[in-house]
Amino acid sequence: MSQIPNSSSARLVAQTLHDILVINRIPETIGYNIAYFAIGIGLTSLPTAIVIEEHALPLVVLFAAVMLSKMSASIADALHDQDLDAENPEKSFIANAIAHLGSDTAYTMLVGEVVAALIFWSWLAHSTGTLFYVVCGAAVTFLGFIYSYPPRLKERGVLNHLTTTGVDIAGVVLPVAVLSGTTLTVESVATLAAVFCYTFAYHVMHQAGDTFYDREYGVSTFTQTLGVAESVVFASALTVFAGLLVLVQRYIGGSMLLLLVGGGYWLLYRQLNGQTLREQSDYVSRWFHIGWVATFLNGGLAISLQL
Repeated sequence: MSQIPNSSSARLVAQTLHDILVINRIPETIGYNIAYFAIGIGLTSLPTAIVIEEHALPLVVLFAAVMLSKMSASIADALHDQDLDAENPEKSFIANAIAHLGSDTAYTMLVGEVVAALIFWSWLAHSTGTLFYVVCGAAVTFLGFIYSYPPRLKERGVLNHLTTTGVDIAGVVLPVAVLSGTTLTVESVATLAAVFCYTFAYHVMHQAGDTFYDREYGVSTFTQTLGVAESVVFASALTVFAGLLVLVQRYIGGSMLLLLVGGGYWLLYRQLNGQTLREQSDYVSRWFHIGWVATFLNGGLAISLQL
């Protein structure tokens, strides 16, 4: 008889941990953020092993700061859009996680993550003797909150994707590159431009899958204005352009992956003809997963930078 309560407690703990991971979007984001770090390190001319050896602690602190800032933004989004997510079959699990944990618990986690993130960003500013990191951290954390809450950048058209992409580049890759001692050159700027283009593209693809449900709930987004099919074509063109930028720099592996994914977006677009808006949204959601695609592209480019 004593095993029953223990079993129930274990299930409750497992469910709580699962819900925490879900509302923080850790399974979806941790892989491609690690790969962003690898890209930032790869932009320096020094061997990766030397960079990690010389900057191990600051890199670990920076990763914690980045993840906490992004996790707080994910919780803010989950809290604000709980009712909307509940209506979306591809995102209802997020609303369910909030319901299981309770809004008060989620808000407490959000505040705790913001405070911890700013402490880590501040430590980096102190240890490096520059305000760049605390300014960067404050901007990333602030933008993460107002992405979902007023003025709600999520509903500001293209500004939505400029913000999310800008946070990934200026709030993750660039700080890692600066910490690693990278000197910005024409080549490194071109690489950052390519990362910006394909990152912008997969954020658009991610939103394209939510288009129907956003419209039904009265949420105005960039992909509603452009259209689902048109958004997929746009993402395809941006990704192919990024692949060509990388190819010019002779990062062959990364370029081939970008061209492959850009072509995949185009094939996905071809399947959307004749479908209703709901069918298009569901089809994109079914075949596109931002965590997988982003990790695949970032990881491929990071490896190419090392070769």
